[in-house]
Amino acid sequence: MTDKLKKKDPDNYTIRVSKEIRRLLLDAIKQKGWFFFKNPHLHKCWEEMKCTKTDCPSYKSSNLRCWQVSGTFCLDKPQGDFAKKYGDCQKCRVYKKATERNVLLKIGEDFNNLMFQLKNKEDELRLNIQHSQEKNRELKALNEKINKLVMTLDKRNVLLRELSIKDGLTGLYNYRFFREILNEQYNLAKRFRFPLSCIMIDIDYFKAVNDTYGHQAGDAILSQLADILRHNVRDADKAVRYGGEEFVIMLPYTDSGDAYIKAERLRQVVSNYPFITGKNKVSITVSLGIATYTDNKNIKRAEQLVVYADKALYQAKQRGRNQTVIHNFRPDEKESGGKAGSFGGVTERRKYPRVQTLIKIKGTVINNRERFSGNAFDISYSGLCFLSSNPLEVNRRVSVSLYLPDIAGKVKKTHQINVDGLLVWCKRISEYSGKYIGSSQKSGIDYLVGIQLINISKKDSAYLQKYFVSMFKKEKYYNLIDDKLYQ
Repeated sequence: MTDKLKKKDPDNYTIRVSKEIRRLLLDAIKQKGWFFFKNPHLHKCWEEMKCTKTDCPSYKSSNLRCWQVSGTFCLDKPQGDFAKKYGDCQKCRVYKKATERNVLLKIGEDFNNLMFQLKNKEDELRLNIQHSQEKNRELKALNEKINKLVMTLDKRNVLLRELSIKDGLTGLYNYRFFREILNEQYNLAKRFRFPLSCIMIDIDYFKAVNDTYGHQAGDAILSQLADILRHNVRDADKAVRYGGEEFVIMLPYTDSGDAYIKAERLRQVVSNYPFITGKNKVSITVSLGIATYTDNKNIKRAEQLVVYADKALYQAKQRGRNQTVIHNFRPDEKESGGKAGSFGGVTERRKYPRVQTLIKIKGTVINNRERFSGNAFDISYSGLCFLSSNPLEVNRRVSVSLYLPDIAGKVKKTHQINVDGLLVWCKRISEYSGKYIGSSQKSGIDYLVGIQLINISKKDSAYLQKYFVSMFKKEKYYNLIDDKLYQ
């Protein structure tokens, strides 16, 4: 077999192709590299063609395979890349001289051209990958910039939102935001039936402060009062500057009794706080009014909560300021025919006239079940005073039973009324003058206690009104109030 091949192929090209070209292929596969056939018969194209185009990329180049060089000036015009000009290059005498000697040279150059194409594709792919990686890095950097800009924009939006809902002087929520949370919290309270209280706060004699110390001092007091409110409310509560020297606190899940305790604590803190206005220390007081949904069954709209709190604040002002009043809706109190949200109250010239009479009472402090009893000698629609042998802790909710005389005139018969109230003050009798106690004070009675009435049924309220009317007529000072009162 070998002898026959030698006779047909005296130069052993078949064996050489099998050995040399196959070896190059195997090395390329095994080592994952690029291997080229060595052709000793390459010619310098610029000498062969007597080329004088010195700006040709192949002119005096170390790469003698000019057909693999892009942009050469063959045929008196620039050529394209290898794939476009290869067909013409095969006809060139430079290429023919490099391959015409034997089949091995042709196959070797074909192998080189294949390797050259594959290597170009790999280089192109690598460049594309690098370009993609660079683009990805650029996109990533751009994305980070965008994220930073979005975060900055979010922060600025939050700041703008804060500026739009916060009062510039005090830092509390402003009236605009108050309108939002008022409707929102009222709707939640109405849906889930939890109590919602509104406390309105007004600085007493604030105009006198501005007139005496100047408006800058007034602004300093407003700012310091806002700090007091901010640090004395829960996270769920909302403190608002309602306008001027008026403030509002919304207290969800808070009934009128707890709201009263909160309001009294605030009032005491304000009255004891040394407000600084430049070089001066100023003492101020505040008046507070409270309205509560669902304690007040007549509150049907969110605006009514504010209206009733404002009415209670007005009553606190009328009674001498520096005090807290809970609004108790009276059965004869009707909505006025004026603007929406405007409500009429009891038509009287003095608010809640007092009746001096001895009424037996019994009560229980709700939280510790402490019992007490005594005689209420001063009673009005909003509260009563009674004598006690023991001191009682203020700001405690109580359940009280009043034993009123029978209106029909039956001396031995009494009518019992059950109400809820708050112990608002308790002081020793020695602190009061005799005109409040009377000369017939029994020994062993050391304390005078004040209770503010909170809840009273319509039935009991109607009886209490009739009792007041009978007492007014009996005492002949019915003209002190409007004739339509309690009709």
